[in-house]
This record gives sequence, C-alpha cells and structure tokens, in this order.
Amino acid sequence: MRNPPRRLPLTVAFLLIVGFGTPFLHEARAAGALDNPSRLTLKTSRVVIFKDGYGLFVKQANGVADRDGRVFTDEVPDGAILGSFWASAGDRTLGMHAEWVEEKSERKRMTTCISIIDMLRANQGKLVQLGLHNRSEPPIYGRLIEVLDLESKPVGPDLLLSNTYSHHASTLPVSNLQPGLTVRELIPTGGQFVLIETPEHQRLVMPVAEVRTVSGEDIVTQIERTDEVTTVGKRLTFDLGKQAAGQPVELNLFYFFEGVRWIPTYRLDCETATEANLDLQGELLNEAEDITDAAIDLVVGVPSFRFKSVVSPLSLERMLRQTLAAAAPNLMGQMRNDLFTQRSGELPRGVSTPPPVPGDNVLDIAPELAANAAQDLFVYSHQNVTLKKGARLTLPLWRSDIPLRDLYTMDIRVARDFESGQILNASATADGSPLRLSNNKVWHQFELINKSQVPWTTGPALLLRNFIPLAQELLTYTPVGSTTLIPVTVAVDVRGDYVEEELSRKPDAIVWNRKSYSLIKKRGTITLTNYRKENSQMRITTSIGGRATTASDNGDIHVNDHRRQDWNGHNHAVINNHSDVTWELTLKPGESKTVSYEFEFYVR
Repeated sequence: MRNPPRRLPLTVAFLLIVGFGTPFLHEARAAGALDNPSRLTLKTSRVVIFKDGYGLFVKQANGVADRDGRVFTDEVPDGAILGSFWASAGDRTLGMHAEWVEEKSERKRMTTCISIIDMLRANQGKLVQLGLHNRSEPPIYGRLIEVLDLESKPVGPDLLLSNTYSHHASTLPVSNLQPGLTVRELIPTGGQFVLIETPEHQRLVMPVAEVRTVSGEDIVTQIERTDEVTTVGKRLTFDLGKQAAGQPVELNLFYFFEGVRWIPTYRLDCETATEANLDLQGELLNEAEDITDAAIDLVVGVPSFRFKSVVSPLSLERMLRQTLAAAAPNLMGQMRNDLFTQRSGELPRGVSTPPPVPGDNVLDIAPELAANAAQDLFVYSHQNVTLKKGARLTLPLWRSDIPLRDLYTMDIRVARDFESGQILNASATADGSPLRLSNNKVWHQFELINKSQVPWTTGPALLLRNFIPLAQELLTYTPVGSTTLIPVTVAVDVRGDYVEEELSRKPDAIVWNRKSYSLIKKRGTITLTNYRKENSQMRITTSIGGRATTASDNGDIHVNDHRRQDWNGHNHAVINNHSDVTWELTLKPGESKTVSYEFEFYVR
C-alpha cells in the first residue's frame, strides 16, 4: 500500500496556498496564457513611488478578445486602495468584473513504484515472472497484458490544502472554495486483477493480492502518475463589446498600492568655507512585486489620500481575509501589514481607522523622514529600472553647488514654575541635535541656501570635508530660494553663559478670571566668548514665557501667544505671552560679548 502524501503543517501549507503563487501555480497560469489568448499578459510600465510606503502602479495589458469581446487577468492586486483602481482602452474607461474562479487541469510526473500494483501498472506489455505468496506454487511467466482498472478518480488527502477544504471540494460552489492551489492524485479504481498471456498464448486473470514479486529482464521501477490540479483565484474581466471579438486588445490599468518606498539621502561635501556640493540619491525599497524595465517616478511630498486604509472591493480582499482568519487566526496579526491593509469601512460608525503601530511594517523606517503633506509635489523620473520584490536600489538624482556659511548658534529655552517664577530649566539646544531641543550650549551649524531648481525634501545628510566625516544629521524640507540650517557639532571653542536677575515684583498687579496675579520683571544676560582663531558669525535666540520689553544690541523681539512648554503645565499660566529674542553677532578671535534683554511675566 502506497504511503499517503505528507500533510504540511497548517501554517506552512497555508502560506503555500495563499502566498500569492507557488511555482507550479505561476507555471499553470503562464501556460494558460498560451492556451487562452483572452488571458491578458500584464507588464508594469510605470511606478510612481512616494515616501510613505505607497505607490501608483501603471500596467500595460495585451491579449485577444474572445467571441463575446471579453479579456481577463488573474493578476488582481490584493490591497488596491478604494477609488484608485481604473482601467482604460485608449481614451475609453472600461468596466471591470471581479470574481473568484475555479480551474482544473492535469499534470504528469514520474515517481518510484512503491507497491506491487505500481510495478504491475508500470510494466504492462513486458515479459515478467510473477512470484506468488504461496511459495509451493510455481512462478507465473508471461507477458503482462494489463491491470484491470476503471477510470481514474481523485483519491487520498490533498497535497496543498487548508483543513477546511475536503477532497469533495469539486462539488462545492466556487464561492465556498479556498483561494490557492489544490493538488490531488488521480488513481485508477479497481486494480484487483491482472491479465497475463502465457507462452502457450493462453490468457490468465489472477488476483493482484496473490503476487509477491515481479521480475524480468527489462522491467522498470518508475511509474507515471497523474495529478488533478485545482486552482481557485481571483479573476478580473473586461468587456469591450461584441465588436471587439477576436481582435487584439491593449489595456492600461493603474491602482494605488502599499509596498514600495523611497528614502532621500544627501551627501554634503564642504569644499571651502563658503561653498559645498550637495548630492541627492533615492534609496528604493520594494516589497510589492517584481518591477522589470519600468519607468520610476520618485515623488517629493505625499498627497492626501483620504481612503488610503480602505481596500477596493475589486481586490476581493474581504473573502481572502475571512479565509485567512479561518485557516490560521494567529497568522493574521503577523501578516496584516505585509499582505493586507486595514479597512476602516468595517469599523463602527464614528470610529476612525487606528493608526499603524510603529515598527509593525517592514517599511517603517525612521519616522522623522515621513514627508510633510503640506509641501509641494516634485517628481524625479528614471527610465528602464528593474527591481525584484524584496530588493533594494539607489538612484542618483542630482548634484548642486550651493553657498555655505559657518554659523554658531546658542538657543536658550527657559521653562519655569508658575507658582514661584523660578527657573526649572534653561538649556541651550543640543544633546545630539538642536532639532531636539537638548542641553548643550553652542552649536556649530552650516547655513545652506537652496539656489537649485528643485526643493530639498527631508532626508538624512552625511557631512564631509576632504572625505573626513563631520556629522550626519537631518536636512529638513527647503523650498527653492529658502535657507536652512544643518547642525554639525557642539562647538568646543565657543562658550556661552546665561543668567537672570529679578528687577522688581509687584503683588496683586492684575485680576484675571477672578484671580489675583503678581507681576515679576527680570533681566536676562547672555555672554559669549570666541576662542577660535577666525571671526565667528553668531546667532543667539532666547525663548521665554512672558513678554520681552527691551533688548540690547538691536536684538529682534517677537511676542506671541502662550505656550504650554514654557511652564510646568499649570492651566493659569495662559495669562502669559511667549517671547523670542534673537541677536546676530560677529565675534573676533578672543572676543567676548554680552547681550541682555528685559521681560515680565505673571505668577500666582
């Protein structure tokens, strides 16, 4: 008795079924394209890639319309975004019909004979000697005419199958079938008797069960088996009308889909103290599909897609998710970002789609690199790009000569207690970067002016001078003609200090919202010393809770609305404004400079 085929563990078998194509499934579909000319051949001609992990895929499709003027494809995207799935022929928009279909075919394969009945079937027409179980009986010699079989039927367990899909699945309606591939061996029924022609030209029918051995000069031990292959998958049909019957058809499809992303990365080569070369390259990540010889558009900026989390009904994604949940419920959480998108349409009314969990998606890289949706869209195009699924690629985009200026900055952020007015924290930005408002004092930064023809999108920048790394920082979005700062390092040869002194305190200075407040007036003093051997351009900025009234040395004062971070979270602090004071200075080698400003604020 032959050994039954080994059933794969549920998770493995499940991935083979719905993993969007086993090798044999792809071969079957490729063969189907040759057998059925109305099956479209698709090629991705263009991919528009955004920084947030989504892309617009444009495909060209070719085929021959059937007698009803229809063509179809089985390559239906699983996560196309609602409203982004379109098809056209020339300037005509086409309707699309999405459904699940079942196709059956047979395949042949050679395997080793593993039973007496296999040996008998494999050696029909050969001269053989059959040894019998009853050893007292002489062997039977003759030509093996045939094994008396009836027609072949699927027998035994499925080779690639989820546990909810029985071997009687062919009797079920297509809507109940599982998506993917099912393989069952076709085995002849009967096979209890074998016909032998003896050397005396007599024919003998004997039970197969009595045969113990099969021998002969030219017997074989390989047998050809036949498998019934059932594929259940998506199908997208396009109706061009009866007038297109038998005619060549060329279609264009496009849809918005998750799985591709590009990351802009910069290299800033500081050739002199006043000039630099800025290079931009795009780093591409592809987890969507194989891209072959296609045009690639890299977009600066991210458009607003309101229904980005809602999958188009044409993807037939609901049924596939139900199948996944039934077959492997624990697997759904692992695959939700790799294979599927969330569907806000299934949430109760008034409940929005939950945001993605950071790090849950393989494309979740450095959230600070996410583009600001408010920035303008700008496109970099490349032709004839090939990138396999799972592969990575860099594309050089441009190089620009830009003006550069060394700038030393001291940015002081003052936070104080609202009850007493005492300083809780007065720190100049650093601790890794002034972009994160940290604790060091004076920073050396490069001031860059975008005099190119394109905006600079947000991305990491490597700073070099004569191939010596100076720093790596974040170059933020910079429009054409605008100026930006990029930090280099904490300045060790420029020192700064900040102190405050109280000038006056007036109790019960104002009654606001039926509460009495005291008015405190203070003077803040900043001292900078340049220990460098060159003149140094300095920019000092103080940010405080309260109203700045005067500033020495032509300090620029800006008074704005209350900011919560200026205080210790007390709600009554909203009575105070927020003020920023800025000075631009040039310090000679060894020179010290002191600037001051006066300000006032209210406390309880």
